[in-house]
Amino acid sequence: MKNWKVVLLAIVLIVPLYLAFTSLNIGVARANSTDDHESAEHKALESSPDHETLETKVPSGKLAEVRGLKNIVALDAKSLSVAKEIYNGKGTCANCHGEKGRGDGEIASSFSPPPRNFTYAKWQTVRTDGEIFWVITNGTESGMPPFEDMLSDEEKWELVNYIREIGKAGGVASKSN
Repeated sequence: MKNWKVVLLAIVLIVPLYLAFTSLNIGVARANSTDDHESAEHKALESSPDHETLETKVPSGKLAEVRGLKNIVALDAKSLSVAKEIYNGKGTCANCHGEKGRGDGEIASSFSPPPRNFTYAKWQTVRTDGEIFWVITNGTESGMPPFEDMLSDEEKWELVNYIREIGKAGGVASKSN
């Protein structure tokens, strides 16, 4: 007789708590969502076949601030040389994005979606330096780890310059072997 009372009491207490917790988590997930389907940018990209490729990874609430970030590293031969070393070494970028930045690195096939192709001109056009810096710093939900604590801000900005250079016709990607 006691067992069914315990089970009934557990159901009466646990089920409402579980439902409340689940509802709360759904609300938090929606509040933290980076997907802003009402933005002008999103509406313009929605009809594009490149929608997933071109959509920003920066949360909508931070987008204006991030797009306003300015690169603190001058673009010159020395900076690009340092950045290439970071890209192929400490930053481990080449493992996923490939030596020439085409998203075809050694472990690229293990990701879905695949790593960013930095040579894609349309992507280079729509992303700001600040957005690239933010992604290097914070990573993405699709598999890129955050480098916030692994690279200094200066190293991240050097990588931004290198990524921009990779995307240029005749840039470092076309000159490297």
